Amino acid sequence: MSIITRLASPPEYRKLASWFADAGHAAPTLADMVLLAEEGGVLCGALRVVMARGLIRLDSVIARDDEVLQLLLQQSSRWVGREACWSLVSVQVLPMYLAVGFIQQASATDTLMAEANERGLLIVMRPVPDEAEATEEIAVAASGGSVLPPV
Repeated sequence: MSIITRLASPPEYRKLASWFADAGHAAPTLADMVLLAEEGGVLCGALRVVMARGLIRLDSVIARDDEVLQLLLQQSSRWVGREACWSLVSVQVLPMYLAVGFIQQASATDTLMAEANERGLLIVMRPVPDEAEATEEIAVAASGGSVLPPV
């Protein structure tokens, strides 16, 4: 069977809360975007995107294996759009992030630097891909709406 990725719908967030908690992560809120990976209708991965202190961050990544992690990271760029995207990662998974276009960063905001130092993690950032869709268009399409004309 193949692995399918999709955005979680807001009604699914309550069900996902315990899954994230069991993995030692904060539960998603309605302000977050959650990308799910499923195989045969069974969850095998999730990636939470949050807006934290003015930064788009990949947070709370849960993956059954490296294949699922790589797929989630690749697919996340479709949903983040024209925004730089930051993450804190362990040295063990750094090669996976670098392989999908993230770049290790020596500096970042003070809060991100402090968190990375406190947790012993590395800072990576995915630059905005040239072919990225506008973030607003992605959000509207995911909700089934349409983009409002400029005022």
